[in-house]
Amino acid sequence: MMADHASSQSPELAARPSRTGRIAVVIVCVLATAMAFGLAYITTDFSLPPKQRLAMEQIRRLEGFFKVYHRTMGRFPAEEEGFKPLIDGQVIPSVPQDPWGRPYVYLFNNQKTGVVSYGADGVPGGEGENADISSGGLVRNRQ
Repeated sequence: MMADHASSQSPELAARPSRTGRIAVVIVCVLATAMAFGLAYITTDFSLPPKQRLAMEQIRRLEGFFKVYHRTMGRFPAEEEGFKPLIDGQVIPSVPQDPWGRPYVYLFNNQKTGVVSYGADGVPGGEGENADISSGGLVRNRQ
């Protein structure tokens, strides 16, 4: 008699996840999204002018593309290659411009690694609006 009861359950009903499981998945997704937005808000430096904040966000995104390239190819592009591997791979359409209309600079050497904007004046070094910007924030002059 017990076998008849087990076989009467339809396969569709047996394969469906429980309502509690679906609710748990939704809650986890909502919490993960909230944490991602919270982390983005916490790591944003609101003391910077808007153009410098925008440059920092764009630099972080570009460095993420280089990290994906590294995972795929097993190396970072040489400094001479610059953005060319990302352009050739159709990850980006062209060399990206900073908020001041100048191309970002890709550095890969013993002193600095990453993507940099030379700020409002477009010249390495400087302070305030002219300060260099990397994913870590404003690059302070080391003297």
